[in-house]
Amino acid sequence: MSEILKTQGRSMNQRHLERTIDYLSQGEIIVVPTEAGYCFAGKADLKKTHAQLLGLREAHPKNKPFSLLCKDAKQISSISQLSTSAYRILNKVLPGPFTLILPVHRDTPKNSTGEFRTTVGVRMTEHPVTSSLLALLDSPLMVTSVTDAEELIKEGYLDDDYEEAMERWWTTAEGILAHKKGAPKILLAGDEPMLMRVSTIIDLSDDHNFKILRDGGWEMKGLEDVF
Repeated sequence: MSEILKTQGRSMNQRHLERTIDYLSQGEIIVVPTEAGYCFAGKADLKKTHAQLLGLREAHPKNKPFSLLCKDAKQISSISQLSTSAYRILNKVLPGPFTLILPVHRDTPKNSTGEFRTTVGVRMTEHPVTSSLLALLDSPLMVTSVTDAEELIKEGYLDDDYEEAMERWWTTAEGILAHKKGAPKILLAGDEPMLMRVSTIIDLSDDHNFKILRDGGWEMKGLEDVF
């Protein structure tokens, strides 16, 4: 049976966090809040996480990797190759609504990239509840938004006014549970609906050719002259 654990303002009861960690350790998928909206999440070091996320996001291409949500820059550097110039950009935009594409190395979780991929997408969130959860974990979370840009466009979400946008299923834990028929076991959620937005994706895999792959419309935090 699924359970919605409500936040206390923008913080979470320690007991709720510990229960969530227990579920994650058992290989369950949960829902967490980020600045870009709600995400499905599971432990990146468990093989079945990738397949479970694909089951929840049926439209997601099977050969397309999911991002890794990390607790800090040190953890990012432990699962990817992080050059000095890439670190400077990371330090400006993360934590925040940005996905950075970095080269893999031997400690990159294989189920997040596939056997032949040379890059991995990493994120850090500034949402205090999910940050508190990550601080207690020994591995990153593999994550994907509960919906994607294609569905947002198809459903006309980008043309909604504020009140219409707040009524969409992906803005509340209750809506997500109803739409996914109770699949996630634990949902960390606040009392207010959460707008869905896409992250900005920055490719830092080539030190000589940094580029923006997707502009999510977020402030570039002083990097306007870089791209």
